[in-house]
Amino acid sequence: MEVSVLGNEQIKEQDLPEHMYKSLKPSLKWNRHLNPEVLKQGIIDIEKIYYPMWTVRMLVIADRKPFSPKVKPNLAFIDGISGYRGLLSSVPPLVSKAVSNSSIKQPTITKEELNKYIYDVQDKQINRSYVLKKPRYEIKEINQTHLPLWKVEVSTDYLTKTFLINGNTGEPEELIQKLSTSDEWTL
Repeated sequence: MEVSVLGNEQIKEQDLPEHMYKSLKPSLKWNRHLNPEVLKQGIIDIEKIYYPMWTVRMLVIADRKPFSPKVKPNLAFIDGISGYRGLLSSVPPLVSKAVSNSSIKQPTITKEELNKYIYDVQDKQINRSYVLKKPRYEIKEINQTHLPLWKVEVSTDYLTKTFLINGNTGEPEELIQKLSTSDEWTL
């Protein structure tokens, strides 16, 4: 299946033990027997998953009479499963890629339900930087994209854990792991 992937997937499978070790708590790193090599030997399962995200390109139009309106582009994201939402500070590349259906997670938030999430981002995050008159919005496009994640199950004598590592940055995605099982952010 052809999907739109957010980012350029820089993290390879052989790099995962280093990123898993970096994400450990400092108290675990004090253990001299726990290092990236031990984590590599303790890997039970590695799976690459594509996590659904909605991206919304919009223009924020602030009227400033008698001057011309100030137009600022923005990119909002909405987690396709938990509803967590916000603004992206930089625009990551979108790459079209063929992946198997089994590695794609299906979103629980449909395109029809997105309007209330988009309004929430506009109201709670963009509008608060405008004191008097609130801006107008023009939505340019809404895309379903997928964030590449590595799901790694590790079992060693010192640690048994499931890691979720961002396929673009190598950062741990514990927030996505926690929010995907709760309905804290749904509207």
